[in-house]
Amino acid sequence: DCVAHNTICSKYRVSKYPTMKFLRSGELMKSEYRGQRSVEAITSHINNLMKDPVKQLHGDEELKMAKDEQKSKFVLGYFESSNSYGYNVFRGSAAVMSGQCSFYAITGDDAAPKIAAEEGQERVYLINTADGDQKYSGSVTDQKQLSAWVKSNCVPVVREITFENGEELTEEGLPFVILFHDPEDQESVAKFTQKVDEQCNDQKDGVNFLHADGFKFAHPLSHLGRTTKDLPVIAIDSFKHMYLFPQFENINKPGRLRRFIEDLHSGRLHREFHGEVFKDRVGEDEAAKKAGQPSRPGEDKKQERNRRETGSTNPPESVFKKLEPNKNRYSILNKDEL
Repeated sequence: DCVAHNTICSKYRVSKYPTMKFLRSGELMKSEYRGQRSVEAITSHINNLMKDPVKQLHGDEELKMAKDEQKSKFVLGYFESSNSYGYNVFRGSAAVMSGQCSFYAITGDDAAPKIAAEEGQERVYLINTADGDQKYSGSVTDQKQLSAWVKSNCVPVVREITFENGEELTEEGLPFVILFHDPEDQESVAKFTQKVDEQCNDQKDGVNFLHADGFKFAHPLSHLGRTTKDLPVIAIDSFKHMYLFPQFENINKPGRLRRFIEDLHSGRLHREFHGEVFKDRVGEDEAAKKAGQPSRPGEDKKQERNRRETGSTNPPESVFKKLEPNKNRYSILNKDEL
C-alpha cells in the first residue's frame, strides 16, 4: 500500500499501480514485471527467474569458444561444485544482473587446476577485457560486493536505447546523454564510448549514456531541428528540456563532453539558452555558428526565429519523457497487463 508505506515505494521508485518488482538475496532485480496480468503469465515469469542464469563450461576449449562467441566482456567463476556457497552467491548475482552481463562457471574437476593454483580459493574473473582477464579481488561470498564489481566493470557505460527498452530506461530517472547515429556508423559509437570512458566515467550515476538509431528516432532529432542528414548528433534530454551538443567533433576536445554534462547539472545550459553570456566561453563556438549550428544549446535557426517571433524563452521540451509508463496502461481498469 503506497499510501500507507510511501517511504518503501519511494525507495523502490514505484510510480504506477500495480507494480511488481523482484528482489533476490536482498538485491532489487533491474527489470520489473511487464507481462500479462494473469496467474499463468506471472507464474511462468517467476519460474523463468528461478532458472539458473549461469552458463556451464567444461574446460579450456569451451572457454575459448565462449570468448570467441561473446566478443564482449563476461564474468567467469571457478567453483568446487555447483552446490558450493560461493557458486550460490555467484548465481544470485547473475540473476540480479540478468540482461546486463553474461555469467559463466567452470565447476568440479574442470575447475580444480585453477582453484589449486589460487591456493584452494574459488575465484571470479572478468573475461574479454582490453587488458586481459581481470581478477575479482573481493569476497566471492559477498553478493552485494560482487554485483557492485560486475556493474562497475562489465555493464557497458554506453547502452543502446530502443523502443523496447525505452520505458525501462526512463524509469531509472536519470537524464539521457544520447548519441543519435546512422545504424551503419559504428565508428561514431566507438568514438563516443571512448570519450565517455575517458572524460565521464564518474558521471554514470548522474546520467544515462545512450546511443540510438537516428533513423528510428527521427522524431527527437526533428525536435532539435536536425534530420538524419546531420548524423551523428549528441544531445541531452533532462526529461524537461533537450539541449544540443554544438558539434560532434567537439568531443575530441579535452573535457568538452564532460563539461556539457556538468553544465546541465549546474543549470548553465539553461542559462546559456536564455542568453546569459559567460566570459570563459566567448568565441568558443564561432566555427560552429558559421557552419550553421545553433546559437543556443538545443536551438537551430528555425527554432531561433520561432522563439523571437513568438516570444518563447524555453529550450525544446523533452521527447523521451513521453516514453515513461503510460498511466492508462497501469490503471486498475485495464486488467490485461502490468
